[in-house]
Amino acid sequence: MKKILILMMAVSYSMVLTAAKVNQFYSVQVNDKTRTYLLYVPNNVQDSAPLVISLHGAGGTVTTTSHDPDFNSIADQEGFIVAYPQGLQTTFPGLGGMQAPGWTSTGEENFDTDFLKALIEDIDSKYTLDRQRLYCCGFSNGGMMTYVMANTCSHIFAAFAAISGYPINEFHLHHTSWRPVPFLHIHGKADDFVKYSLVPNIIEDMVDRNGANPVPVVTTVNGKYTKSVYEAGEGGFPIIFYEIDGMGHSPFTNNTEDNSSSKTMWNFFKQYTLDAPCDPTMKWRPRIETEGYNPKNHGWSVNGRTIILRFGGDQNTDENQNVYRSLQFKTGQYKLCFHAEGEEGKTVKVKIVKLTGQKTVLETTVTVGSNNSLPFEVNDGWGEYQITFIRSAKTDDITITNIGIYSTTNDDPVSVSLPTTQATNNTPFFDLSGRPIEGQPTHSGIYIKNGKKIVVK
Repeated sequence: MKKILILMMAVSYSMVLTAAKVNQFYSVQVNDKTRTYLLYVPNNVQDSAPLVISLHGAGGTVTTTSHDPDFNSIADQEGFIVAYPQGLQTTFPGLGGMQAPGWTSTGEENFDTDFLKALIEDIDSKYTLDRQRLYCCGFSNGGMMTYVMANTCSHIFAAFAAISGYPINEFHLHHTSWRPVPFLHIHGKADDFVKYSLVPNIIEDMVDRNGANPVPVVTTVNGKYTKSVYEAGEGGFPIIFYEIDGMGHSPFTNNTEDNSSSKTMWNFFKQYTLDAPCDPTMKWRPRIETEGYNPKNHGWSVNGRTIILRFGGDQNTDENQNVYRSLQFKTGQYKLCFHAEGEEGKTVKVKIVKLTGQKTVLETTVTVGSNNSLPFEVNDGWGEYQITFIRSAKTDDITITNIGIYSTTNDDPVSVSLPTTQATNNTPFFDLSGRPIEGQPTHSGIYIKNGKKIVVK
């Protein structure tokens, strides 16, 4: 009897340890709309807690017992906070005009990005968040929105993950974030809804944007998964891609090395903090000279008559669901860097042309044997571009290496988010959403003071 009592006490104590401290809905007012989210705070929440934001797919409804991807049991073990936001009724033209709760994941700032930023501030007013350890992930349309947050809010989230979701159809992907980002993508090989066959194009765009090694380290576990790790290059972060055997369009799989896709996402997240070093000026670094990489198999035209190299120019079709390899820039000043080697005295013509309207933003000629840094400017907002390296004659033996495009303007989103009209002596600090803070910041994170970025550790 005594043994039974001790066992019952142990079970009860274990239940207390793992019980949720909070599992309830909250609301925030954003752009004249009331938005809701489910907040899960484990009983053992850390004093300065990481936060995972988990975004449901189209048609998803968040309840206290149903939310995908689910992180509650992992939060119980690790002591982090989870938020499950509820999407608004959204029209999906790519699905025949269907309306369902979801996310307007167009790749740009909008009312949904505003909601997720306001949600962070609301949680931070209730619990002390570690602003260096905020993470975003999602399923299906929530995965599409995760890509949006990687584009628009890379100065807020340390790392990102998507399962069964990437931007398709009207949600064409933008790759114009302030900095490179760590990103993990999980997709089922049997997914023909958000098509598995198109994921490699998305991954390759992310690899190029991130400056990662384009030849992955591949691990295959038969009957479970293939894991491709595109290792970080100088100034960037890795991109990791799981291809799951037998998995269709689903928010969860146990076919990873952790036997849980949610656990795999968390294990990826917790390696990264927002202040992890990177090169935010790097906007595109394809590393096509990497041993074992064949540019022709990855969207490049190579050695066609007078063309040495060309990239960019695919267009949307019903078959590709608006998913293709793309070179993109937004308004700003840039430099194109590369090395040209080959026959002495030969020259190379370089052109960067905007696909819409055929506007040329760079056209110049350089000499073989040179390391080049060529400035150009984009002044008309986001767009897609084609880059071409041209020789005088098709017999000219010239090789182009070390291609990279870098920003030469300060496009740090922190430095432009300060609402200067609100600045007073009593509120010299602002958070990343532009809200004034009385006195000194009380926890770690990135702040604004007198128009400058301040990192508090």
